[in-house]
Amino acid sequence: MDTAPEGWYQQLSIKFEDGTVQILHIQRKLTGTHIPERRLTPEPWTALSFHKCPCCPFPDGPVPCPAALSLQTTMSKLRSRKSFERVTATAIDAQGRSQTVEWPLQDVGSALVQLAVFASGCPVGRRLKPYLQGLPPFVTSLELSRHVAKLILQRHGGSIDGARQELAESLAPLHDVFSHLTLRIRTDEQDKAAEGSAEGPETLGRDAVPNSITQVDAIAQLLALRSDKLFSQLAADLGWNEKPGQPAAAQPEDAGLWRKLTGLFRSDP
Repeated sequence: MDTAPEGWYQQLSIKFEDGTVQILHIQRKLTGTHIPERRLTPEPWTALSFHKCPCCPFPDGPVPCPAALSLQTTMSKLRSRKSFERVTATAIDAQGRSQTVEWPLQDVGSALVQLAVFASGCPVGRRLKPYLQGLPPFVTSLELSRHVAKLILQRHGGSIDGARQELAESLAPLHDVFSHLTLRIRTDEQDKAAEGSAEGPETLGRDAVPNSITQVDAIAQLLALRSDKLFSQLAADLGWNEKPGQPAAAQPEDAGLWRKLTGLFRSDP
């Protein structure tokens, strides 16, 4: 990834049981930030003022919500699908490396939701972006949780209190982001159905997108619930246990290896 040119593409193909194949080209900066399609016209539901998150620090204006715009580029192409459809998904990076999984669509879709919230420029989600780089697109929630906890603990030199505080502050507002993204999608479907739009009946009741969002929300909440246990286990494994009245243990010599790890959220299939 470090040697990829500016604006490199990652291809994600999704093959459905009926033989249909959806191919998504995901353009990202060297920093990992998702770049929506340049010719994309933002839909009304992506407007910042449309069910704006109460925790969003952006001032009201004509600029669309970056997370919603990212979802329009990717997940909007899956809005007529059901979340439990079994699919074969293959992700290919700029170096030609690939990863293939056979999962329900909502599990595959959650990787795109993670991209939208953590790598789109969303001011709330991007706080976790440095800890979500390097992993393959498709990983389990346990792998993800350990990865994030380890990097945060390493940043704080093994201090569980410091790591706990940063993680809690980063995760606390995320539920609002996920719930308001879902509200955007649901309201847009209802509005189109009421207007008699062909897209309304086609997507109404289809749950691939909202369930993918809910899945990532559940991962974040689970991480918050089990963070203390994770930090304690990792501190012991890495020799970073703290004793009362003593400073945190020094980072192990191979701590630099963890700085090279990066990636997207995934949930258990």
